Amino acid sequence: MPGAPDDDYRMVLGEEALDWRGLTDAELRRALDTLADLLEPLADGRKVALMTSAYDTECLPSISLVDALYSPDGGLPHSERRRLQVLLDKCRSVEPEDDDVPQPVRQDNGAWSEPSWGMAHALARAAGGRAMSCLVGSIANPRRTTGLDWPSGWLTVERDADAGHDHVALHLLRVSEDEAGFWRGVLTRELVPEDHFFALSDRAFPRLLLADSLRFHHFDGSYADVLPWLVELLGLLSDHFADALLICGGDQKKVQARFSALGVDISPESPNTKKNAKAWEQRLVSYEGETYRCEWHGKRLWDRDRVHFSLPIKGHDDRILIGIFAEHLPV
Repeated sequence: MPGAPDDDYRMVLGEEALDWRGLTDAELRRALDTLADLLEPLADGRKVALMTSAYDTECLPSISLVDALYSPDGGLPHSERRRLQVLLDKCRSVEPEDDDVPQPVRQDNGAWSEPSWGMAHALARAAGGRAMSCLVGSIANPRRTTGLDWPSGWLTVERDADAGHDHVALHLLRVSEDEAGFWRGVLTRELVPEDHFFALSDRAFPRLLLADSLRFHHFDGSYADVLPWLVELLGLLSDHFADALLICGGDQKKVQARFSALGVDISPESPNTKKNAKAWEQRLVSYEGETYRCEWHGKRLWDRDRVHFSLPIKGHDDRILIGIFAEHLPV
């Protein structure tokens, strides 16, 4: 169905996130809460997979995950244990296959180490061309030997497989704030179909609202040409525009300079455009029964391809409305 979300999972929980050996009681509670917070918006039976072998993982000294979760004396505090039970039960259960057998991996010519079954499964799917993320958590455990120093975000992982070395792009997810970066990578790395772009936009750009009238054919450039620029622009607007306005005290030139330093060209409409009643009216966009003026725009090229957007809208939690895709509106 056009515009339907992609329900084939792209995220796998790595057993690295389940290694709590050597943590103090306070560190253990923090690790469990952090993992649960990471899973809460994702564990719906579709987005995140959990390898069945994960339940055999030694998560506490001489205690497997299944015993830690379902035994009253398994070593986990009750409320955190119960919350994690519910969330892991909501993950999609996946049986390991031959391609998932962990092979030594490294990143940036670092030391070789063996990944978990979950990370190996994510790498196997990524090697087949599907953008994948591995949830590894944010609490550094000194006993971990895999992924400890790997940062959150997109990485190139080298695998030492039977057929030789290969390099695979993989996303590591440690905290919820980094999820949007994964979905932006999905959009550009797979060049997803145009209708899927809009289905994934709320995940990729959580601080934006996209008008229903937006269409890629309104641009002069092709979808493939426009997409990388558009994802970069929308990502920066989502992450920084509202804050930049506050930090700069509404000084438009300072806001422009901040975004120029980030690599994109944005600007408010000119005084001449505001004086042109017909042109100024064309910046009005309807969204959920209300009308908003998209008085700023981003430029792909100096003479064509514009994205027009509003100031933060208080009634929508200060989100920004992306209202118009255009080759070039009249000024």
